[in-house]
Amino acid sequence: KEVKDPLGLYSVTSPERMDGVIKPLETSYSKDVVDPLRLYQDTAQVSSELLMSASLPFLPRPALLDGTLPGDRGFDPLNFASDASALQWQRKAEVKHARLAMLAAVGWPMAELLHKDIASAFDLPNLLASGDRVPSVLNGGLAHASSPVFWIAAIAVAGVIEIQESVEANDSCKLNPADKGFDPINLGGKNMKQKHFMHEAELFNGRLGMLAITGFAIQEWFLGSAVVDQIPIFFKPLNVAMEQLMNV
Repeated sequence: KEVKDPLGLYSVTSPERMDGVIKPLETSYSKDVVDPLRLYQDTAQVSSELLMSASLPFLPRPALLDGTLPGDRGFDPLNFASDASALQWQRKAEVKHARLAMLAAVGWPMAELLHKDIASAFDLPNLLASGDRVPSVLNGGLAHASSPVFWIAAIAVAGVIEIQESVEANDSCKLNPADKGFDPINLGGKNMKQKHFMHEAELFNGRLGMLAITGFAIQEWFLGSAVVDQIPIFFKPLNVAMEQLMNV
């Protein structure tokens, strides 16, 4: 009688295996078998040429993410970059969000520290949300805009920029969609290795910035106070931060 042992529970010295009665669960299996947890004792059933993702070692590496692009660590569990066109679009979207997030991660605490004083100096209304928090979707502060014209203008400017980029993309083909030709102090690197390093540094810091502003919004919504008051040691002079922490 045949015995099925897909997980290799029978040892190599077991009578069943030595007598050859253990058979594969499926005699003809054309798909790759992935075994990141090393459950199979018989490694002959496991695909040896299949490369695993560097960021998610229990999943196969996406076909287009071979590590050559800056910031590529094989992370695409939902297969957003399903083809070359989608990969190019996702790269462009990521670097845009990364750059905005880095600016926001700096502007968020600066607004909480300086906005009230600047508004008072120019006799303007205070647009911070309750608790001197930066307006966000979670704390209802976006309704503080003095006029709908602000949102119309913001959306219009964003639309003009996107349309201009789309026209440029149709007229030319850029291998690096993040390259806008902006490097006034020549930080981009002198050779390909240095440029790759700087592109990765920008993406890594941008990804951290996206996590940071998400954390800012959730912290302020949950705790009801400004992030500069929650962790003043990062944003205020040391003596002010220590005094504030001692009074908590």
